[in-house]
Amino acid sequence: FLEGDRAYEDVLDRLRIFASEQKFLIGVRLLAGSIDPARAGRAFSDLADLTIDAALQAVIAEFALRHGRIAGGTVALLGMGKLGSRELTAGSDVDLILLYDHDADAEESDGDKPLAPSHYYSRMTQRLISAVSAPTAEGVLYELDLRLRPSGNKGPVATHVDAFKKYQRKDAWTWEHMALSRARAIGGDQALCTEVEAEVAAVLALPRDSAKVMAEASEMRTMIEKEKPPRDLWDIKLIRGGLIDLEFIAQVAVITGKVEA
Repeated sequence: FLEGDRAYEDVLDRLRIFASEQKFLIGVRLLAGSIDPARAGRAFSDLADLTIDAALQAVIAEFALRHGRIAGGTVALLGMGKLGSRELTAGSDVDLILLYDHDADAEESDGDKPLAPSHYYSRMTQRLISAVSAPTAEGVLYELDLRLRPSGNKGPVATHVDAFKKYQRKDAWTWEHMALSRARAIGGDQALCTEVEAEVAAVLALPRDSAKVMAEASEMRTMIEKEKPPRDLWDIKLIRGGLIDLEFIAQVAVITGKVEA
């Protein structure tokens, strides 16, 4: 659907058109009963994988025209939340973490307007957010949410893979490891994606005090209930025994080794 040479803006519009058409077709199949909700979730997630990765490749190419490239530079997109667990719906926001790597001795990019690696990938991530979430004549591709990155909104929008590994092993909170149980590489450099997924698996397999994890998860659930109580009895996500509780149970089971991720 992106065959031939296309201008950057044209690529972004084509991605929006394609995604909109495919979301409609998936929805029709779901309503017709030819696929069940679980399969629809996988289809919506595969569509997001495809189109966001295509947007990333367009951003990388466009960004390099002005700023060049970082020696040995690679990028991986880590899908979190419903995207990571392949449970996306037609209207879901997309939770992402952008990770990067480069040669150890790389000091700046090689373009007309060179940037240091950390600045380079932060600027590239901002460009990706705009490419995916900014409205064009064809609408919005997806609303991106990067708050699950290390240190949340206080941290940089792009994270070096070594910093990610260090953070997850030394500084991450229990709830962050719970969120990591749904993580999945969805785009970017294949070798870096493989490395990141291996690290995620290793972090999830770390030994933990089950009682402490359950206590901290319970505290987090109580805080959510106070800050965002269910609207009514039919709020299936937030009521006691609802979707949030089921997700917490599953995530605690994963990070305490009760079940495999």
